[in-house]
Amino acid sequence: MPNAIKKMRMKIFYLIFALIPFSCLGQKQGNIWYFGDHAGLDFNSGVPNFISGGQTYFCDGYHNEGTSVICDSNGSLLFYSNGEKVWNRNHQVMPNGDGFMGNASSTQAALIVPLPSSNRYFYLFTTDAFACNGNLTNGLRYSIIDMCLDDNLGDVVTNQKNILILDTVAEKLTAVKHANGTDYWIVTHKYWSDAFYSFRLTSAGIADTVISHIGSVHQDIWIPTSIASAIGQLKISPNGSRLAVCFSNTNPGVSELFDFNISTGIVTNFISLPGDANSGNLYGVEFSPNNSKLYFTGGYSGLYQYNLIAGGGNADSIRNSKTLISQPIDYLFGLQLGPDGKIYIAKYNVPFLAEISNPNADGSACNYIDNAISLNGNNCAYGITGFITNYDYSNNIVDCSSGVSGNHIIKNFNIYPNPTNENAILEFENSNKENCTLRLYDRHGQPVRTIINIRSDKVEIDRQNLQSGLYFFQLQTDKQIIATGKLTIE
Repeated sequence: MPNAIKKMRMKIFYLIFALIPFSCLGQKQGNIWYFGDHAGLDFNSGVPNFISGGQTYFCDGYHNEGTSVICDSNGSLLFYSNGEKVWNRNHQVMPNGDGFMGNASSTQAALIVPLPSSNRYFYLFTTDAFACNGNLTNGLRYSIIDMCLDDNLGDVVTNQKNILILDTVAEKLTAVKHANGTDYWIVTHKYWSDAFYSFRLTSAGIADTVISHIGSVHQDIWIPTSIASAIGQLKISPNGSRLAVCFSNTNPGVSELFDFNISTGIVTNFISLPGDANSGNLYGVEFSPNNSKLYFTGGYSGLYQYNLIAGGGNADSIRNSKTLISQPIDYLFGLQLGPDGKIYIAKYNVPFLAEISNPNADGSACNYIDNAISLNGNNCAYGITGFITNYDYSNNIVDCSSGVSGNHIIKNFNIYPNPTNENAILEFENSNKENCTLRLYDRHGQPVRTIINIRSDKVEIDRQNLQSGLYFFQLQTDKQIIATGKLTIE
């Protein structure tokens, strides 16, 4: 084969490979960002433009870290959260949108994930912080938002707020689409532990929990009784195959790389990345769009790049590829890959974002720009808005016009006795005699009982083998959720 043809085929191969990670970046659910001190950006024109109106705020005068925003598939704002409050598209706190048990000072305080197969329901996951009176006590929790409540502005579903999934987690939270293309993996890290937790979110709720004991124990090395090292981001690569994490207030700061399996949720293949005396404040983590580069920030220590394909991906070659991209005059903290394929960087207490314009490129060719994006005088803080990996969202346009569209939660049901020390009865409207399934979950979101082929308007929940405690039930047909609630067993 002539060399010219070989070269042309190789160029086509690499071009296709490079374009694959951008397949999801064309979606618009992540086109609006709110973060920092009332700062906002709109990417719907293809480039980030400052927008006002956002209500995110500082905690204790300077902390504002993880926020999350969700749009529909047209790029129109639905709602956003800082882990403490939820604001609707009119920038008003939803009627039941206060008192969430996340914390505005958590690195990744909030993450909004669509309920699979629904355009109407969204899970809001929150994490607590070590600062701002947090002490990590509230753990990882979820609440369910129904966009057809409050005249289609959205509100929290009754009895589906601040549901505990895992206690004492670090300030780390990310999500990636499952290999089946429908479900999501929600990933966090247990504090005082080496355990990653992957929770599988399905159309029926959280169905599986996968625990991977690997890498460092997340704890403060300088002060063993402290929890300040809970800070630092956790990210998954755009193709879902790699996971990276860091934590600080240690000497040196800890940065680590792993493999992630989007079919099983398992974390494997631990690679410790080198720290140094100036990297004690490691905070930000992000992958390049083509999955070949990994970036970390560390306050004044600057911005670092690792080449993940150096030496064919050999661990030592990756470690040796560490490059200092910038030693800035301002603190650099949170990183986020934008829908335009550039990486944006939070600058502490500065009304600008920094930018990596060409994050796939080696070394200085990545083109770091210090004051790249003006926030119109509104200061950033430590954090920046977080999204599902690669913006791989499943929701489209909310439609509440038909009364029962997509999933629907009815109000006319009764569960009794409640509390109970015996069997419980759930009565509900089922005038069409639809085939229903009832799922019962414990307080950690783990399924403990499933009853199928329910065609009447009444079902008995057998108390046998269920320990005393709080449980949550979900009743659904093949097409829709029709009831959710709580059951207390004594």
